[in-house]
This record gives sequence, structure tokens and C-alpha cells, in this order.
Amino acid sequence: MNDLTATVRRLWNDVADVYDDAIVPALSDAHHQLLRVLDPAPGERVLDLGCGTGRMSELVAQAGATVAAAVDLAPRMVVRARRRLGPGGIDVREMDAQALTFEDASFDAVVAGFSLMFCPDHLAALREARRVLRPGGGLAMSVWGLPEECDTVRVGRVTAGFGEGPLPDTPTGQSLGDPAHLRGLLQQAGFTSIAMRSQVTRLRYPGPDACWAAVLHVHGERIPPTRLAAAEAATRAQIALVALPLHNRAWFVRAE
Repeated sequence: MNDLTATVRRLWNDVADVYDDAIVPALSDAHHQLLRVLDPAPGERVLDLGCGTGRMSELVAQAGATVAAAVDLAPRMVVRARRRLGPGGIDVREMDAQALTFEDASFDAVVAGFSLMFCPDHLAALREARRVLRPGGGLAMSVWGLPEECDTVRVGRVTAGFGEGPLPDTPTGQSLGDPAHLRGLLQQAGFTSIAMRSQVTRLRYPGPDACWAAVLHVHGERIPPTRLAAAEAATRAQIALVALPLHNRAWFVRAE
């Protein structure tokens, strides 16, 4: 594992404790939209890439497909996903999406909800998704749009302004927000049939506390303790100005 991937792993490991309370509710609309793009058929073997605490896998299983495996880079996410999905017999593993250990052509479909954009090597992750798909299988994925299209960025920039030191040199949530760039990567990875749809999506944070918790996990380690109270006050003021629910443009992709 290279240094950038290790940094991503640590950052998402740190957010595991607030993920279900803050981020899962915010992604509710987008998760259901991605489920429609996946359109899983009963009995299909599905791989969930970057499963987080397992909510997307849960929805796929409820739709009648077989979630054959769910993987995430962050070990604490995996622990929580196993609690959610283990009773249903779903195989949850700690694994890097850029270097999957599954055999070729192991799955009928791959779903990746707002996850592959955080991989330091986007092309490697997309090639791995293509490799583990059977011939004719499909990838359903979602990514956020460009920074200027996302309320989360408007709020996060306020928080980031209180930070010190360099930003982590890891991909942001908007790193695949350019549709032409994303399409080109998918084509390089070997996908030939690519359908992309853009939609402004509501992020239904349960309230300002949850929104602040989500923003803090991105920028918190760069903020000195002496500036944290000021950062929180300014961020909460920005949340109130933008108003909940936040709205982000998202791209929903089906590639075969």
C-alpha cells in the first residue's frame, strides 16, 4: 500500500464513528438513485466497492440481488459493515479497490457509491472493477460533480480556512466530477457502453450537528485546538446560510 492510499485509509477509518449518524442519512436520496441505476436482478452476484458501513449493500440485498461481497479500505468501516450485513450472510472484507484479490469475472455487477473518486489511482480502481466483472456485466457508480456545483464544498472551504499546514495530497470528493474525464477513464479501463446522468441531489443531514461532524472529519486534523471553536462557529453560520438540506450535483454512471 502506497503512502497516499494509506492516508485515505486513515482518514476514512477516523470517520467510522460518525458515518452512520451523519453521512448515511445525508446520502439516502443518492443511494436510492444509484440502486435504480444498478437495477439488480434477483440472483445476480453483486460486489459493493467502498461499502462504508454497508448501507448500499443492504439496499441491494433488499432488492433481491445477492451481495456476494462488500469491501472497504478502512478496517473500522469493515467492522461496522459486518455488524450490519453479517447476519444476512454477506461476505465483508477489508480490501483495496485498486488491487482486488477476487478472481477474474467473479461478479455479475459492481456497485460503487461515492467511493472510487477517493482512490489515489482512479484508473487502477476502474480496471479492477472491469476485471472482476463477467462478460456483459455492469458497473453502477456515483460521484460528486465539480467543486462549484457542490454545497458541501462551499461549507467545507469555510472550515478549511482555519486549518494550518498543507492539505493531504489525496483525491477529493470532486476528483471525478468532470464527466469528460470520467468517461475517458472508463473507456481506458475497458468499458464500452457508458451511460452518464447528472442530477442535483439533496444531502439530508439530520441537522447542523451532523453536518458539522461530517465536515470536521475532512478538515479537523489540520485545525489547531485554539481555532476549533472559531472554525465551528463559522462553519455553522455557513451551514445556516446555505441551508439544509445541502445540494450537490452528482453523476450516476452505468458502464458495461
